[in-house]
Amino acid sequence: MRRITFILVIFTLFLTGCNNENIILNYEGKSINWEVSYKIDGNKKSHESYYIFKYVGTDNNYKTKVLYSIDGPKEGETGEFTLNNTNEHTGKMKVTGGIPSVSDRDIKVEIVWNDRTEILTLKRVK
Repeated sequence: MRRITFILVIFTLFLTGCNNENIILNYEGKSINWEVSYKIDGNKKSHESYYIFKYVGTDNNYKTKVLYSIDGPKEGETGEFTLNNTNEHTGKMKVTGGIPSVSDRDIKVEIVWNDRTEILTLKRVK
């Protein structure tokens, strides 16, 4: 009886450990002037979220302050940045929520610059 109990405990611990496997989720979206990618890396207990804003437009007068809002199903953030010479801005979410499930909605991103507003929908990439 002890042996069966021991085996059940070990098996349960093994299955519990499997729930904390590392997960990487990628989201991408594009508008006329912007491409945005969003990556979630970690497990259910702890993860980090990173984003990249890339200017792909043709307007050469874009180098002003850019405001953004990220609205995900479990986390979100608002902020601002100025583009560098590579036309990209990378960042890490300051506060993260839970890992999105397959049934969660897409991530919405709003970008405001030069008195223009563009809204992107980031979809999960397989």
